[in-house]
Amino acid sequence: MLIVFSLAIFISFDVYKMQEDIEKRYSTSILDANGKLMDVFLTSDEQWHLKVEGDVSENLKEAVLTYEDKNFNTHHGVDLLAIVRAFKNNFIGRKRSGASTITMQVAKLSAPKKRTYINKFIEIIQALKIETKLDKDTILKLYLNNAPYGGNIVGYGTAARMYFRKEPQNLSWSECALLAVLPNSPGAMNVEKNHERLISKRNNLLDKLYEKGKLTEQQLSLAKEEPLPDNRYPFERVAPHLARRLFNTEKDKVIKTTIDYDLQKRMQEIVKSYVGYTHSEGITNAAMLIVENKTRNVKAYIGSQDFMDMENEGQVDGVIAKRSPGSILKPFLYALSIDEGMIAPESLVQDVPMFFANFSPQNANKKYTGMVEARQALISSLNIPFVHLLDQYGEYKFYYFLKDMLGFDENDPEKYGLSLILGTKEFSVEEIAMLYSGLANYGSLTSLNYLMKKDSNNNGRSKTMFSKGASYLTLDTLKELVRPGLNNLYRWKDPISWKTGTSYGKRDAWACGMTPDYTVIVWVGNFSGKSNENLSGVISGGRLLFNVFEELENSNKRFEEPYYELENIKVDKITGYRIDIDGIETKTIKFPVKAKPLKISPFYKKIYVDDNDVEIDSRSPDFANSHEKVIMNYPLEVVNYFIRENRDVSEIYHTNSKEKSLKILYPTPNLKILLPKDLDKEQKLIVKIANLKNQDIYWYLDKEFIGIDKSFEKEIELGIGEHTLTIMAEDGEVVKTKFSIEKTS
Repeated sequence: MLIVFSLAIFISFDVYKMQEDIEKRYSTSILDANGKLMDVFLTSDEQWHLKVEGDVSENLKEAVLTYEDKNFNTHHGVDLLAIVRAFKNNFIGRKRSGASTITMQVAKLSAPKKRTYINKFIEIIQALKIETKLDKDTILKLYLNNAPYGGNIVGYGTAARMYFRKEPQNLSWSECALLAVLPNSPGAMNVEKNHERLISKRNNLLDKLYEKGKLTEQQLSLAKEEPLPDNRYPFERVAPHLARRLFNTEKDKVIKTTIDYDLQKRMQEIVKSYVGYTHSEGITNAAMLIVENKTRNVKAYIGSQDFMDMENEGQVDGVIAKRSPGSILKPFLYALSIDEGMIAPESLVQDVPMFFANFSPQNANKKYTGMVEARQALISSLNIPFVHLLDQYGEYKFYYFLKDMLGFDENDPEKYGLSLILGTKEFSVEEIAMLYSGLANYGSLTSLNYLMKKDSNNNGRSKTMFSKGASYLTLDTLKELVRPGLNNLYRWKDPISWKTGTSYGKRDAWACGMTPDYTVIVWVGNFSGKSNENLSGVISGGRLLFNVFEELENSNKRFEEPYYELENIKVDKITGYRIDIDGIETKTIKFPVKAKPLKISPFYKKIYVDDNDVEIDSRSPDFANSHEKVIMNYPLEVVNYFIRENRDVSEIYHTNSKEKSLKILYPTPNLKILLPKDLDKEQKLIVKIANLKNQDIYWYLDKEFIGIDKSFEKEIELGIGEHTLTIMAEDGEVVKTKFSIEKTS
């Protein structure tokens, strides 16, 4: 009967199922890329229970086997002589003992039971089965990883860290001896009780190790002098926001991240110190990511300056929180426009007050240049040129570019329109890091890595954002970033490529920096969303960004020019576009090989003039005697701006041209102007026009004459409904626009 019972236990006991069940008990531990512990989470039954990967140190192994199971390496799970001794001692009334081998204790730890003879017998049979399936090292590690060490401390790795603040492979002989004896009586570990008993056990074991020749006499003396731990140390919390995030999403009990422990620690101190500095300015939060560009591995992850601050704001993960990005999307529109052949870095773009339906953007400094090189528009982060550029490129097209790159669920480009380029759609630090790391990788975008995997260099399918040539030209432009009043700020021998952004209302300050090695994204602000006049991307974000780069090794290398991805092309020396007119002075610039051909300059025009320099056409009787003339043909809005600023327009506007000189700038055609529902009275509207020839203008509203003057602006009272505004110049040129005044629902 006993044989049948034993056989049944042996057959039914599944060793691999036992291992699977044990795996489920461990605390979730978060490790850095090199295996350093960063964070630990309590188990469901509130135990600190770490699993240690890797081999057990020889010193600890020797101490444990000497104390617990000296025949471990030779028996097959059961020490028969020890069992005989235990029975003898127990029956004749001497000191009671259990004779459990380490393998039997593994069986017991896998399913704890009451201490009875029948349960001891079951453990013996299970131990025999375990020895047939697992090697000795695996069995020893199972024991050490699941042995009790006092209170809610389970596993030798947990004990090593909470008692000694050490990695288990770095324990001294004294500490190894202490961990060897503790599972035999874990209740003895108490800073107020049983110290003498515990010291006695430890020292007895040290004597045995000395007798075995494992310690020298001096080592023995020093080991006995080591004091017991006087308290339990809490686990360190490194990258706590990432740890919490992975704890909630990953199933593994041991999660090995891409984080660099030492770098993360330094960054946490830098960010915390920085926010302490800005706190007096009313700026209370910051977040940051550092990405290793080659692998896309995230090396530092700062969700906020503190995981648990007084207002609990620290629990907000600023890396994944959505915030307005301000101007930091401009480099991507810049690169895309280059690949479309719309601009080169040297191409002139408009920088004058403009109206796009109800949207009238302004530059941050409230100043305008008239015409500016595209590269300078990006360096100075001018809003007007980029809104105009987005209007040409297509706001829907740009929106879906971002959607394709980042994979967000929203599908509503109309919600943002042209204001998209100024930051009206919110993005996270993580999403912006993906975009900028893609730019730093010459236009190749893949998702970021948080977990160490064998294929971390091939993290899914890469997406091409734009050509390598356009990427380099963008990076080369961004390394020149300087703002007015900060000419000497952040000027290094090898400057990084960087961009800043400040959201509308000064709620968010961003700074994004790239070197060939790293991409760093910094957000500074208040998690509450409170605006603050002290917030600015270049100051609030820039200071922190460069504090970070000073800590990064090899972070000041230049991006190498991809020579085979760029070609030399000739462009007009003044406007920076290709030219198809003879006699125009040119210059040579670099342009991406894979981009569409750069467009012909829109700022030149061939006309025919008579002897008085008046433009004529084939209908003129003097046309046969006319001669060809090339003139600058700047947009009407630009010329109008120069005229209003009393600047010389002789080089950019031919006063005797037949080109239109009259335009209604605002309201734009078919514009719907919305009024609050509680306003029923007439609304005053400021109409803006261009009047290049400074002629008398006749004004008509809904076919009724309302005045004559030479003004560029006119205030008109309007009621709710549709209206038609007509203006006529003294030379007979007529322009009209239809619009409506409507109440909000």
